[in-house]
Amino acid sequence: MLDRTIAPSFGKVENSVLPNPEIHHLDNGLPVYVINAGRQELLKVELVFPAGDASSDKKLVAAATSALMEEGTSTRTGAALAEAVDYFGAHLQSDIDADESAITLFTLNKYLQETLPVLAEVYHAPSFPEEELEVYARNHSQSAEINEQKVSHLASRALKGLLYGTEHPLGRGAMPADYLAISRQDVSHHFQTKMNGNIQHIIVAGKLTSATIPLLNSHFGKFALQPSQQFTSDVVSNGTSQLHLDKADAVQNAIRVGRVLFNRNQQDYAGMQFLTTVLGGYFGSRLMANIREDKGYTYGIGAGLVSMRHTGHLNISTEVGKDVSIAALAEIFFEIEKLRNELVPQKELETVRNYLLGVMLKGLDGPFALATKWRSYLKYDVGSEAHTDTIRQINEMTSTRLLELAQRYLQEADLKVVTAGAKPA
Repeated sequence: MLDRTIAPSFGKVENSVLPNPEIHHLDNGLPVYVINAGRQELLKVELVFPAGDASSDKKLVAAATSALMEEGTSTRTGAALAEAVDYFGAHLQSDIDADESAITLFTLNKYLQETLPVLAEVYHAPSFPEEELEVYARNHSQSAEINEQKVSHLASRALKGLLYGTEHPLGRGAMPADYLAISRQDVSHHFQTKMNGNIQHIIVAGKLTSATIPLLNSHFGKFALQPSQQFTSDVVSNGTSQLHLDKADAVQNAIRVGRVLFNRNQQDYAGMQFLTTVLGGYFGSRLMANIREDKGYTYGIGAGLVSMRHTGHLNISTEVGKDVSIAALAEIFFEIEKLRNELVPQKELETVRNYLLGVMLKGLDGPFALATKWRSYLKYDVGSEAHTDTIRQINEMTSTRLLELAQRYLQEADLKVVTAGAKPA
Protein backbone atom coordinates (compact mmCIF):
# COMPACT_ATOMS: atom_id res chain seq x y z
CA MET A 1 0.00 0.00 0.00
CA LEU A 2 1.20 3.51 -0.83
CA ASP A 3 2.44 5.36 2.26
CA ARG A 4 1.25 8.92 1.74
CA THR A 5 3.24 10.21 4.68
CA ILE A 6 6.41 9.75 2.63
CA ALA A 7 7.06 12.37 -0.02
CA PRO A 8 7.88 11.05 -3.49
CA SER A 9 11.52 11.07 -4.47
CA PHE A 10 12.80 14.16 -6.24
CA GLY A 11 13.93 13.81 -9.81
CA LYS A 12 15.77 16.24 -12.04
CA VAL A 13 14.92 16.61 -15.71
CA GLU A 14 18.16 16.43 -17.65
CA ASN A 15 16.46 16.14 -21.01
CA SER A 16 13.17 15.25 -22.65
CA VAL A 17 12.81 14.02 -26.18
CA LEU A 18 10.39 15.76 -28.51
CA PRO A 19 9.29 13.15 -31.08
CA ASN A 20 9.59 14.34 -34.64
CA PRO A 21 6.39 14.17 -36.67
CA GLU A 22 6.11 12.17 -39.83
CA ILE A 23 5.95 14.51 -42.82
CA HIS A 24 3.72 13.71 -45.77
CA HIS A 25 2.98 15.81 -48.82
CA LEU A 26 -0.38 15.73 -50.55
CA ASP A 27 -0.63 15.69 -54.33
CA ASN A 28 -0.54 19.48 -54.49
CA GLY A 29 2.54 19.66 -52.25
CA LEU A 30 0.69 20.66 -49.07
CA PRO A 31 2.74 19.41 -46.07
CA VAL A 32 1.00 17.27 -43.46
CA TYR A 33 2.73 16.83 -40.09
CA VAL A 34 1.60 13.61 -38.43
CA ILE A 35 1.91 12.78 -34.73
CA ASN A 36 0.77 9.16 -34.62
CA ALA A 37 0.50 8.56 -30.89
CA GLY A 38 -1.91 7.88 -28.07
CA ARG A 39 -4.18 4.99 -27.11
CA GLN A 40 -7.53 6.66 -27.66
CA GLU A 41 -9.34 6.31 -30.98
CA LEU A 42 -9.24 10.09 -31.48
CA LEU A 43 -7.87 12.45 -34.10
CA LYS A 44 -7.16 16.14 -34.20
CA VAL A 45 -6.94 17.60 -37.71
CA GLU A 46 -5.77 21.20 -37.83
CA LEU A 47 -5.65 23.45 -40.92
CA VAL A 48 -3.19 26.26 -40.18
CA PHE A 49 -3.17 29.53 -42.16
CA PRO A 50 -0.56 32.33 -42.07
CA ALA A 51 -3.45 34.77 -41.67
CA GLY A 52 -3.64 36.06 -38.12
CA ASP A 53 -5.03 39.28 -36.72
CA ALA A 54 -2.09 41.28 -38.04
CA SER A 55 -2.73 40.16 -41.63
CA SER A 56 -6.05 41.93 -42.13
CA ASP A 57 -6.11 45.36 -43.73
CA LYS A 58 -9.01 46.41 -41.51
CA LYS A 59 -9.42 45.97 -37.77
CA LEU A 60 -11.03 42.72 -36.60
CA VAL A 61 -11.68 41.34 -40.09
CA ALA A 62 -9.29 38.39 -39.72
CA ALA A 63 -10.92 37.31 -36.45
CA ALA A 64 -14.40 37.68 -37.92
CA THR A 65 -13.44 35.63 -40.98
CA SER A 66 -12.01 32.84 -38.83
CA ALA A 67 -15.09 32.71 -36.60
CA LEU A 68 -17.64 32.86 -39.42
CA MET A 69 -16.18 30.13 -41.63
CA GLU A 70 -18.12 27.46 -39.76
CA GLU A 71 -21.36 29.47 -39.73
CA GLY A 72 -22.50 28.45 -43.18
CA THR A 73 -21.39 27.20 -46.59
CA SER A 74 -22.84 27.29 -50.07
CA THR A 75 -24.93 24.18 -49.29
CA ARG A 76 -25.45 24.13 -45.52
CA THR A 77 -26.30 26.53 -42.71
CA GLY A 78 -24.16 26.84 -39.62
CA ALA A 79 -26.73 24.81 -37.68
CA ALA A 80 -26.63 22.05 -40.28
CA LEU A 81 -22.83 21.97 -40.17
CA ALA A 82 -22.87 21.72 -36.38
CA GLU A 83 -25.44 18.93 -36.53
CA ALA A 84 -23.36 17.06 -39.10
CA VAL A 85 -20.35 16.86 -36.78
CA ASP A 86 -22.31 16.55 -33.51
CA TYR A 87 -24.05 13.45 -34.81
CA PHE A 88 -20.68 11.65 -34.84
CA GLY A 89 -19.47 13.09 -31.54
CA ALA A 90 -17.05 15.38 -33.35
CA HIS A 91 -16.30 19.06 -32.86
CA LEU A 92 -15.17 21.97 -35.03
CA GLN A 93 -13.41 25.02 -33.64
CA SER A 94 -11.50 28.01 -34.95
CA ASP A 95 -8.76 30.04 -33.32
CA ILE A 96 -6.60 33.01 -34.21
CA ASP A 97 -3.61 34.90 -32.84
CA ALA A 98 -1.53 37.74 -34.22
CA ASP A 99 0.23 35.53 -36.79
CA GLU A 100 -1.92 32.52 -37.57
CA SER A 101 -5.46 31.24 -37.73
CA ALA A 102 -6.66 27.66 -37.74
CA ILE A 103 -9.74 25.49 -38.17
CA THR A 104 -9.60 22.27 -36.18
CA LEU A 105 -11.62 19.07 -36.28
CA PHE A 106 -11.72 16.73 -33.29
CA THR A 107 -13.20 13.37 -34.21
CA LEU A 108 -13.22 9.65 -33.52
CA ASN A 109 -10.96 8.19 -36.18
CA LYS A 110 -13.58 5.61 -37.19
CA TYR A 111 -15.82 8.49 -38.27
CA LEU A 112 -13.17 10.50 -40.13
CA GLN A 113 -14.71 9.53 -43.47
CA GLU A 114 -17.96 11.21 -42.37
CA THR A 115 -16.55 14.23 -40.50
CA LEU A 116 -13.58 15.25 -42.65
CA PRO A 117 -15.87 16.28 -45.55
CA VAL A 118 -17.49 18.80 -43.20
CA LEU A 119 -14.10 20.35 -42.42
CA ALA A 120 -13.33 20.41 -46.14
CA GLU A 121 -16.66 22.07 -46.90
CA VAL A 122 -16.04 24.75 -44.28
CA TYR A 123 -12.70 25.48 -45.93
CA HIS A 124 -13.66 25.18 -49.62
CA ALA A 125 -17.08 26.82 -49.62
CA PRO A 126 -17.73 29.26 -46.75
CA SER A 127 -20.63 31.56 -47.55
CA PHE A 128 -20.30 34.09 -44.70
CA PRO A 129 -24.06 34.62 -44.33
CA GLU A 130 -25.02 38.24 -43.80
CA GLU A 131 -27.32 37.40 -40.90
CA GLU A 132 -24.55 35.46 -39.09
CA LEU A 133 -22.17 38.38 -39.56
CA GLU A 134 -24.77 40.71 -38.08
CA VAL A 135 -25.18 38.46 -35.04
CA TYR A 136 -21.40 38.15 -34.64
CA ALA A 137 -20.86 41.91 -34.93
CA ARG A 138 -23.71 42.77 -32.57
CA ASN A 139 -22.67 40.27 -29.89
CA HIS A 140 -19.01 41.24 -30.01
CA SER A 141 -19.83 44.94 -30.06
CA GLN A 142 -21.93 44.51 -26.92
CA SER A 143 -19.12 42.56 -25.24
CA ALA A 144 -16.70 45.30 -26.28
CA GLU A 145 -18.99 47.91 -24.70
CA ILE A 146 -18.74 46.00 -21.44
CA ASN A 147 -14.97 45.75 -21.80
CA GLU A 148 -14.77 49.54 -22.18
CA GLN A 149 -15.79 49.71 -18.52
CA LYS A 150 -12.94 47.42 -17.43
CA VAL A 151 -9.66 49.07 -16.52
CA SER A 152 -7.81 45.84 -17.33
CA HIS A 153 -9.00 46.00 -20.94
CA LEU A 154 -8.26 49.71 -21.31
CA ALA A 155 -4.74 49.34 -19.93
CA SER A 156 -3.85 46.29 -22.04
CA ARG A 157 -5.01 47.99 -25.24
CA ALA A 158 -3.13 51.17 -24.41
CA LEU A 159 0.10 49.30 -23.65
CA LYS A 160 0.08 47.62 -27.07
CA GLY A 161 -0.39 51.05 -28.62
CA LEU A 162 2.63 52.38 -26.73
CA LEU A 163 4.75 49.37 -27.64
CA TYR A 164 3.96 49.09 -31.34
CA GLY A 165 2.20 52.28 -32.35
CA THR A 166 -1.56 52.68 -32.64
CA GLU A 167 -1.51 52.33 -36.45
CA HIS A 168 0.55 49.14 -36.41
CA PRO A 169 -1.42 45.87 -36.81
CA LEU A 170 -0.05 44.71 -33.43
CA GLY A 171 -0.89 47.97 -31.69
CA ARG A 172 -4.15 49.09 -33.20
CA GLY A 173 -6.89 48.95 -30.62
CA ALA A 174 -10.46 48.00 -31.49
CA MET A 175 -13.52 49.89 -30.32
CA PRO A 176 -17.13 48.59 -30.13
CA ALA A 177 -18.06 50.43 -33.34
CA ASP A 178 -15.28 48.63 -35.24
CA TYR A 179 -17.23 45.37 -35.03
CA LEU A 180 -20.27 47.00 -36.58
CA ALA A 181 -18.10 48.37 -39.40
CA ILE A 182 -17.17 44.89 -40.67
CA SER A 183 -18.91 44.09 -43.92
CA ARG A 184 -19.50 40.76 -45.63
CA GLN A 185 -17.33 42.06 -48.47
CA ASP A 186 -14.46 42.64 -45.98
CA VAL A 187 -14.72 39.08 -44.70
CA SER A 188 -15.04 37.49 -48.14
CA HIS A 189 -12.10 39.51 -49.47
CA HIS A 190 -9.91 38.50 -46.53
CA PHE A 191 -10.72 34.84 -47.09
CA GLN A 192 -10.11 34.96 -50.83
CA THR A 193 -6.83 36.89 -50.62
CA LYS A 194 -5.29 35.58 -47.38
CA MET A 195 -6.69 32.07 -46.77
CA ASN A 196 -8.08 30.45 -49.92
CA GLY A 197 -5.38 28.19 -51.35
CA ASN A 198 -3.05 29.37 -48.61
CA ILE A 199 -3.13 26.60 -46.02
CA GLN A 200 0.33 26.74 -44.48
CA HIS A 201 0.26 23.13 -43.31
CA ILE A 202 -2.00 20.49 -41.80
CA ILE A 203 -1.22 18.96 -38.42
CA VAL A 204 -2.78 15.59 -37.58
CA ALA A 205 -2.45 14.10 -34.10
CA GLY A 206 -3.84 10.98 -32.50
CA LYS A 207 -4.32 7.38 -33.52
CA LEU A 208 -4.13 7.26 -37.30
CA THR A 209 -5.25 4.50 -39.63
CA SER A 210 -4.04 3.59 -43.10
CA ALA A 211 -6.96 5.62 -44.51
CA THR A 212 -6.09 8.93 -42.83
CA ILE A 213 -3.60 10.38 -45.32
CA PRO A 214 -5.54 9.22 -48.43
CA LEU A 215 -8.68 10.87 -47.00
CA LEU A 216 -6.77 14.10 -46.40
CA ASN A 217 -5.39 13.95 -49.92
CA SER A 218 -8.84 13.49 -51.45
CA HIS A 219 -10.18 16.58 -49.69
CA PHE A 220 -7.14 18.89 -49.52
CA GLY A 221 -4.64 17.65 -52.09
CA LYS A 222 -6.41 18.52 -55.33
CA PHE A 223 -6.47 22.34 -55.37
CA ALA A 224 -3.64 24.62 -56.41
CA LEU A 225 -1.68 26.22 -53.58
CA GLN A 226 -1.07 29.94 -53.67
CA PRO A 227 2.45 31.27 -52.99
CA SER A 228 2.97 31.33 -49.23
CA GLN A 229 2.31 34.77 -47.77
CA GLN A 230 3.95 36.19 -44.68
CA PHE A 231 2.66 39.47 -43.32
CA THR A 232 5.08 41.94 -41.81
CA SER A 233 4.96 45.58 -40.84
CA ASP A 234 7.57 47.89 -39.39
CA VAL A 235 7.17 48.62 -35.69
CA VAL A 236 6.83 52.32 -34.96
CA SER A 237 6.85 52.49 -31.17
CA ASN A 238 5.13 55.40 -29.48
CA GLY A 239 7.68 57.70 -27.83
CA THR A 240 5.51 58.07 -24.72
CA SER A 241 6.90 56.11 -21.77
CA GLN A 242 4.08 56.56 -19.26
CA LEU A 243 0.34 56.96 -19.70
CA HIS A 244 -2.65 57.16 -17.35
CA LEU A 245 -6.22 56.53 -18.50
CA ASP A 246 -8.59 58.27 -16.12
CA LYS A 247 -11.67 56.36 -14.99
CA ALA A 248 -12.82 58.05 -11.83
CA ASP A 249 -15.51 55.50 -10.94
CA ALA A 250 -13.12 52.51 -11.03
CA VAL A 251 -12.85 50.45 -7.86
CA GLN A 252 -9.44 49.15 -8.88
CA ASN A 253 -6.60 50.50 -10.97
CA ALA A 254 -4.95 48.43 -13.69
CA ILE A 255 -1.18 48.50 -14.10
CA ARG A 256 0.64 47.36 -17.23
CA VAL A 257 4.41 47.52 -17.70
CA GLY A 258 6.23 46.28 -20.78
CA ARG A 259 8.75 46.73 -23.53
CA VAL A 260 9.35 45.43 -27.03
CA LEU A 261 11.93 42.63 -27.04
CA PHE A 262 12.17 39.73 -29.51
CA ASN A 263 10.63 36.37 -30.35
CA ARG A 264 11.69 32.89 -29.38
CA ASN A 265 14.19 32.65 -32.27
CA GLN A 266 16.50 35.13 -30.55
CA GLN A 267 19.27 33.47 -28.55
CA ASP A 268 18.44 35.39 -25.36
CA TYR A 269 14.78 34.33 -25.37
CA ALA A 270 15.17 31.26 -23.14
CA GLY A 271 17.19 33.27 -20.64
CA MET A 272 14.64 36.07 -20.59
CA GLN A 273 11.88 33.51 -20.14
CA PHE A 274 13.76 32.21 -17.10
CA LEU A 275 14.28 35.73 -15.76
CA THR A 276 10.66 36.71 -16.34
CA THR A 277 9.53 33.59 -14.49
CA VAL A 278 11.66 34.61 -11.50
CA LEU A 279 10.05 38.03 -11.62
CA GLY A 280 6.41 37.08 -12.09
CA GLY A 281 5.90 33.88 -14.05
CA TYR A 282 4.66 31.45 -11.40
CA PHE A 283 2.81 31.51 -8.08
CA GLY A 284 6.00 31.72 -6.02
CA SER A 285 7.48 34.55 -8.08
CA ARG A 286 8.90 37.71 -6.59
CA LEU A 287 6.03 39.93 -7.67
CA MET A 288 3.50 37.52 -6.16
CA ALA A 289 5.48 37.16 -2.94
CA ASN A 290 5.86 40.93 -2.55
CA ILE A 291 2.72 42.54 -3.94
CA ARG A 292 0.17 39.81 -3.16
CA GLU A 293 1.49 37.86 -0.17
CA ASP A 294 3.43 40.57 1.71
CA LYS A 295 1.64 43.80 0.81
CA GLY A 296 -1.82 42.42 0.02
CA TYR A 297 -2.28 44.90 -2.83
CA THR A 298 -3.71 42.40 -5.33
CA TYR A 299 -5.18 38.94 -5.82
CA GLY A 300 -2.74 38.26 -8.61
CA ILE A 301 0.13 39.71 -10.60
CA GLY A 302 2.07 38.17 -13.45
CA ALA A 303 4.92 38.74 -15.87
CA GLY A 304 5.49 36.95 -19.14
CA LEU A 305 7.00 37.10 -22.59
CA VAL A 306 4.75 37.35 -25.64
CA SER A 307 6.37 35.86 -28.74
CA MET A 308 5.14 36.47 -32.29
CA ARG A 309 6.56 35.60 -35.67
CA HIS A 310 8.52 38.82 -36.17
CA THR A 311 8.75 40.39 -32.71
CA GLY A 312 7.79 39.97 -29.07
CA HIS A 313 7.41 41.88 -25.85
CA LEU A 314 7.53 41.71 -22.07
CA ASN A 315 4.25 42.20 -20.24
CA ILE A 316 3.67 42.74 -16.51
CA SER A 317 0.04 43.05 -15.45
CA THR A 318 -2.06 43.44 -12.34
CA GLU A 319 -5.11 45.17 -10.89
CA VAL A 320 -4.80 46.74 -7.43
CA GLY A 321 -6.81 48.89 -5.07
CA LYS A 322 -6.91 52.45 -6.39
CA ASP A 323 -5.44 53.81 -3.17
CA VAL A 324 -2.32 51.63 -3.49
CA SER A 325 -1.65 51.87 -7.23
CA ILE A 326 1.35 54.17 -6.83
CA ALA A 327 2.81 51.97 -4.12
CA ALA A 328 2.24 48.82 -6.16
CA LEU A 329 3.96 50.31 -9.20
CA ALA A 330 6.89 51.31 -7.01
CA GLU A 331 7.17 47.71 -5.76
CA ILE A 332 7.19 46.39 -9.33
CA PHE A 333 10.15 48.61 -10.16
CA PHE A 334 11.78 47.72 -6.84
CA GLU A 335 11.74 44.03 -7.80
CA ILE A 336 13.06 44.80 -11.27
CA GLU A 337 15.87 46.86 -9.78
CA LYS A 338 16.82 43.98 -7.47
CA LEU A 339 17.17 41.72 -10.49
CA ARG A 340 19.50 44.27 -12.10
CA ASN A 341 21.68 44.59 -9.01
CA GLU A 342 21.62 41.30 -7.08
CA LEU A 343 22.32 37.68 -7.97
CA VAL A 344 19.34 35.34 -7.76
CA PRO A 345 19.96 32.97 -4.79
CA GLN A 346 20.80 29.39 -5.75
CA LYS A 347 17.73 27.91 -4.05
CA GLU A 348 15.40 30.22 -5.98
CA LEU A 349 17.30 29.50 -9.18
CA GLU A 350 16.76 25.75 -8.72
CA THR A 351 13.07 26.22 -7.92
CA VAL A 352 12.47 28.15 -11.13
CA ARG A 353 14.62 25.73 -13.13
CA ASN A 354 12.53 22.78 -11.95
CA TYR A 355 9.29 24.66 -12.61
CA LEU A 356 10.26 25.49 -16.20
CA LEU A 357 11.45 21.95 -16.90
CA GLY A 358 8.13 20.68 -15.57
CA VAL A 359 6.29 22.98 -17.94
CA MET A 360 8.39 21.63 -20.80
CA LEU A 361 7.49 18.06 -19.84
CA LYS A 362 3.80 18.90 -19.56
CA GLY A 363 3.92 20.15 -23.15
CA LEU A 364 4.76 16.61 -24.28
CA ASP A 365 1.86 14.92 -22.48
CA GLY A 366 -0.19 13.25 -25.17
CA PRO A 367 -0.61 13.59 -28.93
CA PHE A 368 -2.73 16.76 -28.79
CA ALA A 369 -0.17 18.50 -26.56
CA LEU A 370 2.56 17.41 -28.97
CA ALA A 371 0.55 18.87 -31.84
CA THR A 372 0.31 22.20 -30.01
CA LYS A 373 4.06 22.13 -29.34
CA TRP A 374 4.86 21.40 -32.97
CA ARG A 375 2.50 24.08 -34.22
CA SER A 376 4.40 26.63 -32.14
CA TYR A 377 7.76 25.39 -33.44
CA LEU A 378 6.64 25.32 -37.07
CA LYS A 379 5.51 28.92 -36.69
CA TYR A 380 9.15 29.89 -36.15
CA ASP A 381 10.61 27.44 -38.67
CA VAL A 382 12.44 25.46 -35.99
CA GLY A 383 12.38 21.78 -35.05
CA SER A 384 13.18 19.46 -32.18
CA GLU A 385 16.64 21.00 -31.87
CA ALA A 386 14.99 24.14 -30.50
CA HIS A 387 13.32 22.04 -27.80
CA THR A 388 16.62 20.39 -26.89
CA ASP A 389 18.42 23.74 -26.85
CA THR A 390 15.79 25.32 -24.57
CA ILE A 391 16.18 22.49 -22.05
CA ARG A 392 19.94 22.84 -22.24
CA GLN A 393 19.76 26.57 -21.58
CA ILE A 394 17.40 26.06 -18.62
CA ASN A 395 19.71 23.43 -17.12
CA GLU A 396 22.79 25.61 -17.63
CA MET A 397 21.24 28.88 -16.41
CA THR A 398 23.25 30.71 -13.75
CA SER A 399 22.57 33.65 -11.49
CA THR A 400 25.33 35.57 -13.23
CA ARG A 401 23.68 35.05 -16.59
CA LEU A 402 20.33 36.26 -15.21
CA LEU A 403 22.01 39.37 -13.80
CA GLU A 404 23.51 40.13 -17.23
CA LEU A 405 20.12 39.73 -18.92
CA ALA A 406 18.39 41.96 -16.37
CA GLN A 407 20.99 44.68 -16.83
CA ARG A 408 20.62 44.48 -20.59
CA TYR A 409 16.85 44.22 -21.00
CA LEU A 410 15.23 45.52 -17.79
CA GLN A 411 16.51 49.08 -17.68
CA GLU A 412 13.80 51.33 -16.29
CA ALA A 413 14.19 53.83 -19.14
CA ASP A 414 13.19 51.12 -21.65
CA LEU A 415 9.94 50.18 -19.90
CA LYS A 416 6.55 51.56 -20.87
CA VAL A 417 3.96 52.05 -18.12
CA VAL A 418 0.19 52.30 -18.42
CA THR A 419 -2.22 52.79 -15.54
CA ALA A 420 -6.00 52.94 -15.83
CA GLY A 421 -8.51 53.89 -13.18
CA ALA A 422 -8.75 56.64 -10.58
CA LYS A 423 -6.13 59.30 -11.10
CA PRO A 424 -3.29 58.82 -8.62
CA ALA A 425 -3.15 61.49 -5.94
